[in-house]
Formats: sequence, C-alpha cells, structure tokens
Amino acid sequence: MRGDNVAVTTGEISARGRVPLAGRRRSKRTFGILDLVDFLITRDEYGVPQVRAETATDAWAGMGYACAQDRLFQMDYDRRRACGRWAEIAGLPALGADVLARRLGLAAAAQLDVTVMSPPVRAVFEAYASGVNQAIADGALPLPARYPVEPWLAWHSVAAFLVRHVQMGQWQHKLANAVLLARAGADAFARLETRPAVGSPVAVPPDGRLTHPVAALLDEAAGDIAGHLGFLAEVEPGSNAWAVSGRRTAHGGAVICNDSHRALDTPNVYWQCRVACPDFDVAGATFPGLPGFPHFGFNRSVAWAITHGDADTQDLYLERFSGPRYLTPDGWAQAEIRHERIDVHGGSPVTIPAWSTRHGPVVHGNPEGGLALALKWTGTHRANRGFECLLPMLTARTAAELASAQDGWVDPVNNLVCADTRGDIAYQCRGELPERSSDAGRRLPVPGWDDACEWTGTVPFAALPAMIDPEAGFVMTANNTITDASEPYISYTFSQPWRAERIRSLLADSGTLSAGELAGMQADTVSLQARGWGLLLRGLGPFADSGAEAARALLAGFDGDLALGSAAALLHACFLRALAEALYRPVLGTETWAWVTSGVLAPTLTMVRRWLGNDTWELLGGPVPPTAGQQASLDERREAVLAAVPGALARAWAAAVKAGGPDPGRWRWGDVHQAPRVHPLAGSFPGTAMGGDADTIQAAGYGWRPGSPFTVTALSVYRQVVDLADPASASFVIPGGASGDPASPHFADQLALWAAHRRIGM
Repeated sequence: MRGDNVAVTTGEISARGRVPLAGRRRSKRTFGILDLVDFLITRDEYGVPQVRAETATDAWAGMGYACAQDRLFQMDYDRRRACGRWAEIAGLPALGADVLARRLGLAAAAQLDVTVMSPPVRAVFEAYASGVNQAIADGALPLPARYPVEPWLAWHSVAAFLVRHVQMGQWQHKLANAVLLARAGADAFARLETRPAVGSPVAVPPDGRLTHPVAALLDEAAGDIAGHLGFLAEVEPGSNAWAVSGRRTAHGGAVICNDSHRALDTPNVYWQCRVACPDFDVAGATFPGLPGFPHFGFNRSVAWAITHGDADTQDLYLERFSGPRYLTPDGWAQAEIRHERIDVHGGSPVTIPAWSTRHGPVVHGNPEGGLALALKWTGTHRANRGFECLLPMLTARTAAELASAQDGWVDPVNNLVCADTRGDIAYQCRGELPERSSDAGRRLPVPGWDDACEWTGTVPFAALPAMIDPEAGFVMTANNTITDASEPYISYTFSQPWRAERIRSLLADSGTLSAGELAGMQADTVSLQARGWGLLLRGLGPFADSGAEAARALLAGFDGDLALGSAAALLHACFLRALAEALYRPVLGTETWAWVTSGVLAPTLTMVRRWLGNDTWELLGGPVPPTAGQQASLDERREAVLAAVPGALARAWAAAVKAGGPDPGRWRWGDVHQAPRVHPLAGSFPGTAMGGDADTIQAAGYGWRPGSPFTVTALSVYRQVVDLADPASASFVIPGGASGDPASPHFADQLALWAAHRRIGM
C-alpha cells in the first residue's frame, strides 16, 4: 500500500520540526514544544493532529483543542447556522437560512439531546468543549474572519451535527414531488418513476438484485401547496464503501475502501485526526466540532465507514390553521408559537414567529394564510441518544462487534461497512426507521388533520438489514437499494444504479484482489451507462442529420471511460442533457422542465438522473430478472428512448462544439468539468479539473440545465483505505487541508494529492 498512490507521512511523536503545541495546563517549553500535563498534540507534515493523553477525558479535551486551532471558523459557522445566527456575521443574505433554522428549533433539540446522554457520553462532549474553550482562551480565532467567538458548550457539538443532516433526508424529495405534481399534473407525475429499476444491485446480499418495485405510488395528492413552499439548496449526499474479506484478497487480509460524497465545502466538511490514550487509539475523520469518529475510523483492530442510506425518516404534513389553532382528528388544537429575534449585521433586527404542531415545526408556508407544512424528523421529534454508540466503536475488536455497537444510532440512517484484522467484514444498516400507520407519505406530503399517516413505532435494530462475513466475500454500498425485502420499509427511492453496478461488477466478477487494486477502484471513471450507449450506438444509424451522425460515430464503441482528456466524455455529457430534455420536457411542459433543471430544489437534479436511469437501465444492458407485468412497460420505455436518440445526438453535437470548439480532436472533458472551491467569507479559489460524473465511482455530478457549465455539484470529500493486514499503511485524504485558514500552508496541501488519487498516512 505504500506505492505511488500513497504519500507517506511521519506518524511518530517527535520534538524536532513540529508545530508548537498547547494544552489546558502547561509545565515548560522544550525544543519548541509545550510539555503538557493533560494532553500532547503533534502534527505531521500535512498539519494533521495526533492527540495523546493519559486519560480519555484529557484526550477528548485535546481533540477539541486541536480542532479549534484548525477549524474554529467552521465550527462557529455550523453552530451559528444551526442556531439561526449566521446573519449576525454575514448580514441580510443569510437571513433566509436563519429563519428556517429558527423554525426548525435545532438549538433546543441539541440541548435536549445532551440532557439525556449517559454520563460517560456527556463527559466526552463536555471534555471536548473544555478543550475548544482553552484554545479560544489561548488566542484561537475563527479565521479568516477574525471576530471574537463565544465559548463552546457541549450542546453546540450536537447542533453542528444536526445542521449537517437535517436536509439529507426525504424532506426535500417530498417537497420537490409536491411541486412537480402541482405544476405538471397527475398524469405526468405518474409517468416519472424514481423507484429503483428492477434488476438494480442491492446491498444485502451483496451479490443480489432487486426483483420487484419497492413501494406503491400514492393515489392522491396532498393538494395544491405550490404557494406554500420555501427555498432549500442543500446538495444531496452520496458515498461509496466496499470491504473485501481476507478470503478474497491475494494476501489474505481484509481491505476496506470508502469515499464520502458531498458538496465541496471550503474548509472541507471533514477534519482528520488521531486520538490516543490508554483506553483507545483511533484515527479517522469527523465533522469539525464533533468528538468521536461516528463516520470513518480505524481503531487498530477494526476499520469502518458509512454511506448515506437515503432512508425515509422525515414526513411533511400539510396543516390547516385558523388563527393560532390547527385542525386535528379531535378538532382544533392550539399551536405552539414562539417569537424569535434575529440580529442582522449591517441591518435592523428581524422578529419572526415560529410555529409548531403535534407533528413538529412549521418549515414552509404561513399559518396565518390557513395552510403550512410541518416537518416530523427522527432527528428532532424527541430527545435522542444516538451518540451512545461512539464509545463502544472505539474499542470494538471485530467487525461483528463494531456492527452490533450501532444499536441505538438515530439519524441519519447509514449503511455501515467494516472490516477487522481477523479478515472478517460486515454490513449493518443503522439508524431509526419509523413505522407508519400507512404508506401515504412515502412520496408526498400528507394531510395533518387526520391520522392516515402517523408514526406508530420504530423498526427494531435486529430487523435492520445486516450481514456478517457473507459468502460472496465482499460488502458494498453506493446509496443503492439496500434490500430486496419489502419489510422493513426504508425508502421509496435510492440512487440510480450505475455506480453501484460498476462497484459490484469489479468485486463480484473478479477472483482474488490485491489491496492496490481495491484502492485503485476509487479512481475509476468508467460509466456503465456511457459504455452501454457506446454498444447501442454502434448498432444504430447512420443518421441523415450530419450532427447526429457525427455524434453517433464518435460515441459508437465508446468504452465509457470519462477521463479528463476524453472528447467522448464531453459529448456523452451533452448527449445525456439533450436526451433528458427530449424525454421529459414534453411530459412536464417547458416551464416546469426549466424549473426542474434550475435546481431551485436540489433533489430535482437527482430526480432527473433517476428518471433516466429507470428509462434506460434495461436498454443499456442492465439485468432485469423475469417479472410478471414488467415487459410491456420496458418495451414502451425502450421505444420512447430510441425515438428520441437522433434528435438528442444532433443537439449534443452542437452543444459540444459550443463548449469545446469546432475541432473534436481538441475536446477535453476536464476543461469544462471542474469543481470550484468557495469559502463562505473568503471567496472563490481555483477550480479542479475532474473526470467521471454522477454515475462513476469517482463521483462528480453536474446539473441538467441546457447550456450551463458542467460545474461539479458533488464529489468525494474524504477517501480512506485500510488494509487490515498492514495497519501501518492505512491512509486518507481530503480535497483541501487540515487548516481552515486560507493563509496556512495546510489549507490546501492535500488537494493535489486528492486530485491525483494519492493519500497520506493515517
């Protein structure tokens, strides 16, 4: 593993050549390092901190101290966003987000969660906060803003976590579906299928496939609510993770690889760290402001990683109001109303009413107008103890033990993959899945004035999909369908199947695999969808239109590799946009299609990918198990797609010429497909050229609006590779650096390594 793809870093503590350190109590300064009573922090050549202490309490304090040194601005930014106080710094442009945060009541929910923590877990959060506050006392500032920062409290860590996840559930999908239904009508809505295609790969078992639709379409709409909607713009998360058993690797050791997909935040959403004391020794990555390693880590015995489960843990209820009251099955009930004052930098304070019903906070619409939408979410509808699993994860010794430790995790629902030094692997779906009185809310908001769709319980942990050391010798997840079983209900929709199918094919169709081969999969830019078009177009044509024929000829036989220097990759991207427009604009109408491709509601961008995935899966070679009643639908989709191909090719050729110039020999996908880095206060930084797209393992999705730049909207923000037979070779990388200060040498010193698919030592 110490080959060309890993930039090895020094992991041992040394008094020479290190960044000066600090802690809560100091004894003396030696060789430029503070010898500490409580904790010791050293940093490798990339500035990644290693915290060592004699007690767990001191270790958590050291983690908080180191994180505040690196990312205090980001920590305060997330805290303020959660509490609806970012306008105090950023002014009027931040007011809308602050209003939504105040409505959600994330601050109150975070405080409540801390009160129900077990004493050992609460001690972790309090120790972490004490370390943050010591760093502030020692002069840490929220760079680059350099404004005074308030003390950090234990509940701030929970609030920062909540704000990163509140918009990751099905809330926005149901909102987008409701707008789509209102704009396009029931017939068009029924035509646009987002359920996973039959034949899609499933996570459990890892070599299985979906044999039937996972949910039924809602028969009736919740009503015309288009006038009661707010604005949201979170990019949908993704991720890949796979683990291969020692029975399937060339050297007999288990290997785990993962990468998390999100928008390219600057500073990066993840912060790398190692924390060690006599009780545990763990390296990995976490959110700035959060103690522990709930997402990605390695404790010398077990390594773990998560992907987003796309689970349906959020329901929207259309509430009917009359004055301060709202309608329930038992008549009118008094709504909870509180008034929130929001201070605005450079402007006057704004006071807003925040309403709540029995279902949760009103998030969209104005109750004074008679109708509004309330949100019920597992993350806030009651006090949660989801962080209780943090401590047993630190000391788990086997994959099975690590998986069982997830009992009690609440939100978000994740696919957890892990591997251990014995060579074993495991998959565990973790998180709270609500049981409902009906399936009415699976795709749309539902009326709040009856009990047609109420939460009746929680799926037991033992009933969640799980697998220990499967016969296939691997586990994998790419936000794909989790299981072919109809129970428990997890979600109506998952990611389009191409990325998962590519991972599955590389793992299932190979013999023994080396650790290097498994790690190299993270750099894979092959789109099975693009490859399928290459095979199909080779058998079509020639077309009379010169542009269509030129496009067909260039794409015919395309191997699907969306590499940086590929001309076909650029044309393929233009073709997908043109094909989607040809298929769905007539169904939706020009105005609604423009709204869908605008991305005003972020899920519409992924909805288009899912429509296209469902309409082309079988046509492009995706396996479809024999299923009664499916063939007529498949044939209809096939004919509709084939009829649209010539026109889409002609428009794609014109778009590629406009984007890359008249000479196809000079087209390069990386010239137009770039990932920008934008800081909330420091502005923009140069973009990074990328291969791949949303359907490749190297994720790099873009929008659908015709003629718009192919700007990357979501990509890998953390990569990790752990060979459990060679723990010293464990490695990770982020597209940025440890520091959040643009003036620091460690602000972006991992970016070039990340772009080249190299990593640094953990």
